[in-house]
Amino acid sequence: MGGEAAVKASILLFLAVFSWPFLGVLDLPGTFLGVPLFLAGVFLFWAVLVYALFAVSRRAGL
Repeated sequence: MGGEAAVKASILLFLAVFSWPFLGVLDLPGTFLGVPLFLAGVFLFWAVLVYALFAVSRRAGL
């Protein structure tokens, strides 16, 4: 997969993960280290996707 196509795929993955069905899975009563599970999950998804975009763009030389 080329660099530009990988970045586009990562953006589509970002949009898919932050859609309601995926976010609904995290909507549970509970906490993780004192942080509500929803917020912890959103931050975790966001951090993983930012790292994935960084890695793909660095490998592609963008």
